[in-house]
Amino acid sequence: MGTKESLGRGSVQFMTAGTGVRHSEHNLSEDKPLRFIQTWITPSRNNLPPNYGSSVGDEAMRWNQWQHLVSSVNNKGTEATVQINQDCNAYSSELEMGKTINFPLSEGRMAYMIALEGSVKVGDVVLERHDAVEITPLSSGGNGALDVTSVAVEKAEHGKDVAHVLLFEMQHVPGAG
Repeated sequence: MGTKESLGRGSVQFMTAGTGVRHSEHNLSEDKPLRFIQTWITPSRNNLPPNYGSSVGDEAMRWNQWQHLVSSVNNKGTEATVQINQDCNAYSSELEMGKTINFPLSEGRMAYMIALEGSVKVGDVVLERHDAVEITPLSSGGNGALDVTSVAVEKAEHGKDVAHVLLFEMQHVPGAG
C-alpha cells in the first residue's frame, strides 16, 4: 500500500491484512516515548482485501463524553470515522477529576474497558492505569447502564489532568474473555 504517516494522541490506525500485507511500526522520535494500544479484532469473514486507514483524534469530542471511534461497516448510521468488518464499536473518553459519564450497554452486548491514564470507577470496580475489565450483562447489574467515574487523574501530553479510558463494545458471547 506504501502508506507512511505519524499519528498523534487519540488517533486511530486500522488495517485489514486480508489476503496479505507487509507492515512495520516504529518511533521516529529520538527523545519522545512512543505509546499506543494495539488491538486485534477478528474480522467477520476471511479473505477480505487488504485495507489501511487512519483517523486523527479530536480532543474536544472525547472530553467528558464518549467519542465513537470505530464501528462496523454494516452500521450506516454511525458517526465513527473508522469502520471495520466486525460487529464491534470502540469509544474513548478523557475525564476530568470526579466526572461521571454513562455508557448504555444494550441487551445482548458486552464490553471491555481499559484505563489508559488515571483511574476510573466502573460500578464497584476501580481500574488504575493499564487495568482492564470485561463487562458482561450480569456484571453490569443487568440494567445495561455503566457509570464511569474518574477517581484519579494524570497529566497527559496535552497538559490536562485526565483519566483516559478506552471501551470496546460487542455482541455478548457467553464464556468469552
